[in-house]
Amino acid sequence: MKPAFPKGKEIAILAWRVAVEMNAIQPVNEEKRPREPFWRRLTLWQQFAVIMLPLTLLSMAVAVGSMAVHQQAMRAQLPEEAWKTATDPALELTLVAPLVLVPPLLFAVAALWFGARQIVRPLQQLELKAAALAGGDFQAIKEPVGGISEVRHLQYELGEMSRKVQAAQEGLHDYIGAITAAQEEERLRMARELHDDTIQAVIVLKQRVQLAERSTSDPNSRIALNELETLAEQTIQNLRRLTHALRPIYLEDLGLVPALQMLAREGGQAKALEINFLQKGRERRLPREAELALYRIAQEALNNVIRHSKATRAELEVAYEENEIQVSVRDNGVGFKVPASPTDFAPSGHFGLLGMGERAELIGARLNVRSTPGAGTRLSVRFAIPPERAKEAPSAAM
Repeated sequence: MKPAFPKGKEIAILAWRVAVEMNAIQPVNEEKRPREPFWRRLTLWQQFAVIMLPLTLLSMAVAVGSMAVHQQAMRAQLPEEAWKTATDPALELTLVAPLVLVPPLLFAVAALWFGARQIVRPLQQLELKAAALAGGDFQAIKEPVGGISEVRHLQYELGEMSRKVQAAQEGLHDYIGAITAAQEEERLRMARELHDDTIQAVIVLKQRVQLAERSTSDPNSRIALNELETLAEQTIQNLRRLTHALRPIYLEDLGLVPALQMLAREGGQAKALEINFLQKGRERRLPREAELALYRIAQEALNNVIRHSKATRAELEVAYEENEIQVSVRDNGVGFKVPASPTDFAPSGHFGLLGMGERAELIGARLNVRSTPGAGTRLSVRFAIPPERAKEAPSAAM
């Protein structure tokens, strides 16, 4: 008995099943994909033609019909001579002439309606979305606004531009993060060299001056050596202050609060500025990157107060809440006009604020700057405490 071979239809079905099993062919989804409405697939002139052609034909039909009805009515009610006079073409043309104005009037009404619905309103919505995009909201431009094809094409191009800008910003943030890490490593290296080399050399110089001062009996030499010893001591203190600024030892060993407290104390002593330190809530240790970023932001803010604000009093405050920490610096200086957007910091010359904003973004914090000319400045940064850190201790006022 000869074996039965499958027929052509069975072979096709078998091959299709094997291809599906091997992921070579995907089963066809019978659900129809949502298609764009027919009205939106038309161009601007096609939409005008779709509206005006029926209206024009309708007005012509009404004009011809009214003439025919008029002639029949005149023939039924008037004698032949009077009927010929009443149905004169020139007279009927004057009767039908107002109907000629119907298509332009309908065209104007349709143009106004079309322009308001398909052009003006979508452009207004697109303007609002573009303003939100300029403020950094990259998701706003993705919601469709409708309108004619040109408006929709413009929105598509804006969406593509926002996607590229967002990708560029993400790459720039990664680059800034790498630069910041390299900067901290360089500061650490310089701090070690100053501490292990320069400061030690000045200490040895001071000790040699002290020995020379003890070994001489000349009063003038003693006075000169004493001044040199004082100068060496001041140099040692300045170098140690610079080392602490480059590498906050208190931050690594004791935490953020002692480091900020020492920062306020040293900043006030260096420039004869009254800097008050306030703490609210119970301290909790944060990730190393977060503590370092918050410390650098506060350090830069105090440097701006000392250099530019002409203030006589400043305040550094750290407040621990249940799920976040806030570090703020305020002063009674001259103040300034804050740019409307963080992107305007660089063109306005506020590079320090730009750097603080970048540091805040790297750790996911929110930077807020409030200032009024003549009324001082307040800078604050908020950072969400990780859940595992937030459970270490409840917030309590001190």
